[in-house]
Amino acid sequence: MITYRWRESLDDEEARAVDELLDVAADYDAEAGFSTVLPVVGSTAATRHVIVTIAPKGERGSAELDELPDVEIVAFLRLDLADGDGDVQFVVRPEFRSRGVATLLTELLDEEPGGWSAVPGLRRVRAWAHGNHPAAERLARRLGATAEHGVFRTLREVGGSRAYRGPSLRARRSTVAERPAEVVPGHGAGMAPDARALLGRGRTRLTDADSGGSVLIGVEDRESAGHLACVVVETPGLDAECLRNLVSQALLEVQDAGARKVVLYVDALHDDLVRVSRELAFEHDHSDLRYVLSRATGWGRESGSARPEGRDDDMNGRRADHDARIR
Repeated sequence: MITYRWRESLDDEEARAVDELLDVAADYDAEAGFSTVLPVVGSTAATRHVIVTIAPKGERGSAELDELPDVEIVAFLRLDLADGDGDVQFVVRPEFRSRGVATLLTELLDEEPGGWSAVPGLRRVRAWAHGNHPAAERLARRLGATAEHGVFRTLREVGGSRAYRGPSLRARRSTVAERPAEVVPGHGAGMAPDARALLGRGRTRLTDADSGGSVLIGVEDRESAGHLACVVVETPGLDAECLRNLVSQALLEVQDAGARKVVLYVDALHDDLVRVSRELAFEHDHSDLRYVLSRATGWGRESGSARPEGRDDDMNGRRADHDARIR
C-alpha cells in the first residue's frame, strides 16, 4: 500500500511537499494539541528523513483507499541521531489517518533490512506522543516500545472568583531574550505550534533572593484574561519548599497581570515538582509520553524476547494520581 525512502537531505521539491504536509497537519491538530514536526531547515549529517508515498488511485488495493486524494506525500518522519539515540518526529496527512499508515510504516522500519537497521550507529528509537493519544499507545504496545519518560501539562485558574492567595517571596525581576529551556530534552520539538508559542511568552524571570531559584513567567499583553499565562520552573533541583514558594510567587505575579488561567509543564519523574503542582491546585490536562524502542527488543525482534519491562505502569500511575489532593 505504501512505500518509503530514506533521505539524508531533501531536494527543493521534496522540501516543498513536506512543508505543505506539515502545514496541513498542524492546522488539523491544533485544537487537540497533538505532535507535529519542526519545519524542514538545513539538515545536519545526523539528520535523516523518511518520505512515505502511496500508490495512485486504482492501484491501492481497496475501493476505500481509492477514494482518498492523490497527494505527493502521505507521511513524513524525521530522525535526529546522537550517541546511538534516534529522536523521531512523525506525522501522517490527516486524510490518511486511521488507515494503518503509521502501523505499517513502523512495522516495515522495524522488520526490513532497509529500515532502522540500515541507519549506522542507531541503537534506540525515541518518540514523543503529545496529548491524549491512544493510537500512539496502541502502536507502542504492538511494537514492544515502552514509555520511559513523560511531561504533564497542568492548568490552574487564578483571579476573579478563583483568586489565588498564597505565600509570596522577595523576587528580583529581569527580562530574558532566549526561549525557556525544555522541561525534558526533546519534548519541545514536536509540540503543537500554539503550545510552543505559549511557552515562548515566558521571558520575565523571577529570581528568589534567598535560594537563587528562578521561574519564567509570560502573560499576553492584550486581553490577558482571555489567554493562558505560562510558568516555567528553571531550577527544578531545589527542595520542595523553595519550589512551592517560587511557583506561588509566579501565580501571584501572573494573576496581578490579569491572567485567569496558568499552564505549567511538569517533568513526570520529578517527584517534588509533581507534588508541589498538586499542592498548589494545578490540575492535570494531558500527558506527553516519550516512547523508546531498542535494538534489543525491536529491529525485527530477532531476539524473540517478550515485551520489555518499562515505565508504562509507572507513567500511567503517575498520570492517574496527579489530581489527588493533599488535604
